[in-house]
Amino acid sequence: ETMTTLLTFLGTGSNRTVTYCWWDGTQEKQCQTHLFPIAACEFFQPQRILLAATQEVLEGRGKPNYEAFQKTLSQQGKTLELIHIPDGKFPDDLWTIFDQITESIQLQEKLLLDVTHAFRSLPMLALAVAAYLRRTKDVCVERILYGAYEARQPFRDPPEPQDQAPVFDLTSILDLLDWLGGAEALLKRGDARVLAERMEQTHRQLWKQPQGDERPYHLQRVANRLSQWTQALYLVRPLDVMEIAQQLLPELQNAQQEFQRWAKPFAVIVEQVQQEIQPLAYERPKDLSKQQLRCQLALINYCLQKGLVVQAITLAREWVVSWMFLVQEEGNWLNSDERENMEKALGASVELWCKKDKSKEADVPLWLRTKPYACQIAKVWNALRELRNDVAHGGMRKDRSDAKTISKRAQQIPEWLQALLEGTSLEKLGTDQVVIDLGTLYEGTAKLEALPDYIARAKELAGQGKDVILTGQAPIWMYLAIAHGLHGVARRLCYDSPVTGRVLIFDHCPA
Repeated sequence: ETMTTLLTFLGTGSNRTVTYCWWDGTQEKQCQTHLFPIAACEFFQPQRILLAATQEVLEGRGKPNYEAFQKTLSQQGKTLELIHIPDGKFPDDLWTIFDQITESIQLQEKLLLDVTHAFRSLPMLALAVAAYLRRTKDVCVERILYGAYEARQPFRDPPEPQDQAPVFDLTSILDLLDWLGGAEALLKRGDARVLAERMEQTHRQLWKQPQGDERPYHLQRVANRLSQWTQALYLVRPLDVMEIAQQLLPELQNAQQEFQRWAKPFAVIVEQVQQEIQPLAYERPKDLSKQQLRCQLALINYCLQKGLVVQAITLAREWVVSWMFLVQEEGNWLNSDERENMEKALGASVELWCKKDKSKEADVPLWLRTKPYACQIAKVWNALRELRNDVAHGGMRKDRSDAKTISKRAQQIPEWLQALLEGTSLEKLGTDQVVIDLGTLYEGTAKLEALPDYIARAKELAGQGKDVILTGQAPIWMYLAIAHGLHGVARRLCYDSPVTGRVLIFDHCPA
């Protein structure tokens, strides 16, 4: 079992004997003494006792306190370990004390920190040490204790031994530092993991030791959502980021009272968090649209603001590929093969317009070649491709850019993409697109005498002036007849099969 260590201090004063009182959650414990470290040992029974003491405590005015403490422990068969610390009158002394204490605590120890008799700036230093040990040595700081001699009841001067002095648990101050560190991580780096961990711990603790009938019901849910959101952000999953953000916003709103009650440091920043996440939320992220791309662009901006340059560059490259599907006004934009083909088209356009290789003109699709902003697209893709390759390969090439240059160039990305987005006319991919599976128009075997019915049904499904894709198992005569019947009905007609891919039959509205 992990060892529990009490780290305590002694002063040079001469406090009178009082009765220190500690409520452990089930019963009140009492100890009558003039030195709180004696009470701390009795209340918590630590296996190891460390005393950080100055020369004045060991051999000067505080010697009676030291001797009384040592004598009591000896009578109980316990050993006292000394940490000889300087007086702390000079700045360098503080670092010396810091080093001495941190070196005395082992990895993963359980620590009880008593600051009752700590002098001058030692309580603040002890708090800093506890925070440092918790993060660097995985030390479990179970309690930060203060025997409130001055808060005794009744308050008499001088006090009587039966006067009761409460023991304050100041551990929440250390927890506050974690909350503040978590808030800083979220607001500066988009990393909500520390905050999520604090919420989850608070939720578990309150359900384990409820305060009356009060229990949190939203903290755990918000913690899980924040963790998922951060993971999606750092692993460059824009669709997940948008979907989780959409779910997170109402949950943050529902948990407002619980934040005020049990997560006050987060309550202070929750409005700012909501404002930052709002532009990143999208209800149906798998539906490609101009608004969805606008949301992704906001995510790219967010990453750049938080210093997540690699994520921003990766997102931007995929953004352009998705944008191309919207410009083309057709295609399965989440199909890996189709995205790869779109990347090849973009690569060919770079060769044609940026590198002036006329032999690549045939590799650039006609619909792209005829766009007025085709050259602009090529330049943006070329710049993003260079940035992405430099980052993805860790700069392992002769013409690599330094980190400062990459960061500076990345800041231009939102401007490039915004210009492309403003030139997009189609609001949503698939708005005017209809897929007709001819195999659903008949049962068993297609019958030639039923062809007029098949054509009428196809026209009904196609609507008027839309892009129509014919697919499915059906005889050739049925395909030919329906294609002929859709002339004057469909704006654009394509045939699609796993063997041929998409083949354009006619286009009454060329780009």
